[in-house]
Amino acid sequence: MNNKFSSFFSWFVNRPKVIGFILFIIIFSIFTYIVYQEYSLAKESEKEKEKQVLTIVKQNIEQSLKTSYVSALTLALTINDEGEPKNFEKVSEKIISSSVTISGVELVPNGVISYVYPYEENKEALGLNVLKYPISQKEANKSINSGKMDFAGPIPFKQGGKGVIGRMPVFIENQFWGFSAVIIHEKDFLSNAGIYKFLKEGFKFRLSKIDDETSNESFFFGEKEDFNVNEAQKSFVKDGNWNIYIYSANKENLLISLLPLMFLALSFSILISIFIVRFLKQPRELQRKVNIQAAKLLNSELKFKTIFNRAPIGIVHAQANDFKFIAANEKFLIKTGLSINEIKDVKFDSVWKNPSELSTLVEKREKINTVFLKKNGSQIDVRVAINYLKHNNQDAYIFIIEDITEINKAQIHLKELESRVKMAVEIAQLGYWEWNIQTNEVIWSPMMYKIFRIPEDFKITPDFIISKIHPLDAKRYIDNLKSLIHGENVHPSYEAKILDPENNPIYVLGHLESEKNKRGEVIKVKGTLIDISSEKRTKEELDQSYDVVLQQNKRLINFSYIVSHNLRSHASNIKSLAHLLLEMEHSQEQLEMFDMLNSVAHALDQTLFDLNDVINIQQNTSISVEDILVIKYIERVLEVLQVEIMQKKAQIVINVPAETKISFNPAYFESILLNFISNAIKYRHPNRPSIVMIDFLIIDNQSVIQIKDNGIGIDLKKNGDKLFGMYKTFTKNNESRGLGLFISKSQMEALGGKITVESELGKGSTFKLFFN
Repeated sequence: MNNKFSSFFSWFVNRPKVIGFILFIIIFSIFTYIVYQEYSLAKESEKEKEKQVLTIVKQNIEQSLKTSYVSALTLALTINDEGEPKNFEKVSEKIISSSVTISGVELVPNGVISYVYPYEENKEALGLNVLKYPISQKEANKSINSGKMDFAGPIPFKQGGKGVIGRMPVFIENQFWGFSAVIIHEKDFLSNAGIYKFLKEGFKFRLSKIDDETSNESFFFGEKEDFNVNEAQKSFVKDGNWNIYIYSANKENLLISLLPLMFLALSFSILISIFIVRFLKQPRELQRKVNIQAAKLLNSELKFKTIFNRAPIGIVHAQANDFKFIAANEKFLIKTGLSINEIKDVKFDSVWKNPSELSTLVEKREKINTVFLKKNGSQIDVRVAINYLKHNNQDAYIFIIEDITEINKAQIHLKELESRVKMAVEIAQLGYWEWNIQTNEVIWSPMMYKIFRIPEDFKITPDFIISKIHPLDAKRYIDNLKSLIHGENVHPSYEAKILDPENNPIYVLGHLESEKNKRGEVIKVKGTLIDISSEKRTKEELDQSYDVVLQQNKRLINFSYIVSHNLRSHASNIKSLAHLLLEMEHSQEQLEMFDMLNSVAHALDQTLFDLNDVINIQQNTSISVEDILVIKYIERVLEVLQVEIMQKKAQIVINVPAETKISFNPAYFESILLNFISNAIKYRHPNRPSIVMIDFLIIDNQSVIQIKDNGIGIDLKKNGDKLFGMYKTFTKNNESRGLGLFISKSQMEALGGKITVESELGKGSTFKLFFN
């Protein structure tokens, strides 16, 4: 066998031309294959670029159409319930200045173009009936029937030029009013889509319009000679019924660009076949190049995996036949709460709330808004796009998933906000006005006519407005206007009187501001107005009522003071006479009667004494206030009650910091503490030791002293409304006179304080003293 191998090897060694030819064939074939692979990769790369550019162009067009939809809707909102546009030019100017695509807007009541902006560029279109105009008739009727915005064109404009017109049908109370329309010139439309930019980068485009009825396709951009649409990539824009075709011109030069490589491969193969000896040393070099190529491929794969996993949106790779997961990136796993191991056991359609929508997406190959179910059962709103991709010679799909939950919430919030603003303006009965200084035109909202009590068809001029301002307020109003016009700052809010048609005054509250152009010049003065006549009348009536009540209160206090002092002198006399009569000799029956008279006289004298105290508290309007140490007065009161505390075996718990101070009248404070602490001891529970807790608290930035006991408590449901009344008692205690709480409350309120109570019968009471 060794002899045979040696003979075979010798045969080749002795035939270098044969070896060279064989090696030439092998090496050239290898290089040809590599060149072919490079060609295939380059071709696929160009296709991928085409897809990316096509996606960008489509997204740009769709974004332009969305912007146009929002602009048309904004314009439609200027139409009031009577079908009259308000602030058309102002809103139109803002729409066009904020859009890079829209070059004009129209309002088309009953199908007739009646409002255009800018006026000079579009005035030729005024009066055109789009429902009868052959070019626009079909698509205008389509928009009315569908009730949705329709984009017609590109079509030739009546005012010259060519472009796209987006018409939104407007209905008032389910009756067709007309259209709110936006104008997009073809050049702006194509430029914003990015087509001119990508033309410079070697891409060719053809755009066509699909007829809904005949399905005929008519091209409006690109030359037929540019490329064959069957060889191009295509995308469909539903809102405009447009097909976008893209073709990379670079693909035509791929073979030419590879010719030098082919020539190099041929030369290299020939050289290797000629230099057999050197060629025998080449396997190592060849292996090195193979390793480099393998490393490049590995690096490309790693880059793809990095992009796949770190993409800011969810990406899923799934099989086409059963939607089993092939791969899913980190963003998708985070959004759904699934792990990489869990997706191996489930299918992609399991996360869809409505799996039938996945079949619709695969069938139509268009973006879809749907709802995904998370692992924890909650839901997220998503937008899903689909792309076809082979995997191991099997059909598969790449799903791009965008979380739109917050976008949907924002849209709902925006709608609610718009509704609230509209409702607020209506409820507030706010009038709006605007004066164009350049044209001397005055615009009023309907509420302004109601405030001035004049019909809405009345011609409003600046002179008329000034004539209706009360003479006492006219000069101030004119001065403020002049200051605003000269760019000076004025106080925006003002209160004034205007005159109705019968020259009766109307009180109004207004707001003034100016609008400037780019050069800083004031071009408009505008403002708001609200009728406050009823509020003014109410305030005047309240002031009058207050004065009457104040006078009556003074007379009542004087009466009470006179009664309490005069009656008390008589009561003292009766008390003295009764006491003298008791000291005289009388029958037993007379003694009992005189004793009863003495008790009644004593009670009357005490009542008048208490009433005098109350009057003194209420009359004293200049009560002195000073910073007093709380613990000092608590200890002083406890010293006064020391005997009672020992007799009743009461436990006093004090939780008041030693340095705590409050601003109050010292005499009042000591009287209030004495009342509440003595009551806490007096009304103890017979079956348990008495505990009184005194705490210092801060509640809502107010100093609070809390006095809590475990006594018999108070039935607040029954007696809560009478608790602080004069001579109101709620126990059988003979010492109760029903005046302490009333006096304490009067003293607290005299210095801006208040008292609250929490109590439960049989469990005790908690009184909180709030000091202002």
